[in-house]
Amino acid sequence: MRESGDLYEDKEMASNVRRYEAMKRTGVPSYFDVDEYLMIVDYYMQHDMQNKAVEACDTALKVHGNDPELLLKRAQIQLHQGKVKEALKSILPLEPILSDHYEYYLTKASALLQLGKDESSFIECFEKSLELSRDVEPEEREDIFMSIGEMLEGGQLFKPALSIYKVAADEFPENIDFLFKIGVCYEHLDRLEDSIKAYNRAIDIDPFSECAWYNIGIVYNSIGEYEKAIEAYNFAIALDPTFYDAVFNKGNTCCNAGLYKEGLECYSDYLKAYPNSVSAQSYLGECLFHLDRFDEAERCFDDILKLFNDHADAWFGKAMILSERKETEKAIAVLQKVVAIDDEHDAAWHHLGRLYAETGQIVKSIEAYTKAVELNHYNTLTWECLALAYTAIDDYTSAISVLNEGLEYMPDDSSLLYVLSAMYLQVNHLEECLANFRKAFCQNPELCDRFTSIVADSAIPSEIKKMCNSQNDKNQ
Repeated sequence: MRESGDLYEDKEMASNVRRYEAMKRTGVPSYFDVDEYLMIVDYYMQHDMQNKAVEACDTALKVHGNDPELLLKRAQIQLHQGKVKEALKSILPLEPILSDHYEYYLTKASALLQLGKDESSFIECFEKSLELSRDVEPEEREDIFMSIGEMLEGGQLFKPALSIYKVAADEFPENIDFLFKIGVCYEHLDRLEDSIKAYNRAIDIDPFSECAWYNIGIVYNSIGEYEKAIEAYNFAIALDPTFYDAVFNKGNTCCNAGLYKEGLECYSDYLKAYPNSVSAQSYLGECLFHLDRFDEAERCFDDILKLFNDHADAWFGKAMILSERKETEKAIAVLQKVVAIDDEHDAAWHHLGRLYAETGQIVKSIEAYTKAVELNHYNTLTWECLALAYTAIDDYTSAISVLNEGLEYMPDDSSLLYVLSAMYLQVNHLEECLANFRKAFCQNPELCDRFTSIVADSAIPSEIKKMCNSQNDKNQ
């Protein structure tokens, strides 16, 4: 059997395809052996001509009977067509004949994986495929490793995919593509430090790989290491000035770091290359907003809305501008429009809650903040605002409940702990007040003014006052 990695010469493949198509067009018979038919079918599959691949395979089977290699190829076509059950049914009888061919087990594993069978069944087939392919050409074996890993990734099976890529990286230490894949799997497994190590290994092998610098920039941004992320993107852009995805991502990181002027430059450069990018236009408007260039920002959002009147983020940007201009009622109306377009826009719900609170509509404020925390459990400010909205109607029990719920998602959030401590003091639960303050102070003493901003100075317990004073003395 000719292995798929032992690819046919392009000229030979093209010649056979031309001869086959001439036969189909003229009706004049022409003989093709099994390998030549496999080559023709591969050509059509590579060019995503599924119907022609099926026709060629059926023609080959009529000539060469139930040749097992052709039957396997037909099953592979069925997999591409999404006919997974049919594919598995087709290949199961072939196992005794093709038990020494890695492609058989690779195809079987793919079918079992797509059908959601027990993990051990297709992992065993993948392992068998790798075992049988030990003697193939290195390039072909690399392709086998990559195919297996990507199939497992596609099934969201990142741990077994990671294991496959690690074996591949050990066997082919100069192939940084496997290190990229290891980095991606670690990202999905939320092991971001390990992901960074994988990308750094790739950079050690090839410091001129813009993709490695780009990937490590993404991870640094994810963990809040914005300076390192920007540095990584700068390397990627220096290596390839046309790497506009890196330019765009650098803009995002700059905004995350509060560097809106630098972000503005990135989005402007990106728009020169992709003038129709609505996302870049929207982020450009956001940068202008944060730079207090409200008129320019508004024009930016209006340009988007001329083309896409249901663009939620553009309407949100306009609402923020109206809010800055103290046109509160108009801002509320626009935010209501935003959540009508996108009911899951947590930032819009948060700001609705804020504006409702400012206008004394406390019940509506609570409803909006509640919706915001349901959509985003990890926004400290929203949990605090929701708790404080309850205090506006003297419902400290609900405020405490809300803060404790927020701490279930972020158990070490010192800001939430300080606010919770203040809430317990309001209901005269001194022990809980002190316990939460101590925990918060141990984690982040510099945020203790979060407590003192809520509690009147005369009501602050002496122990807490002493701790706050010691911190203030350090800051002076």
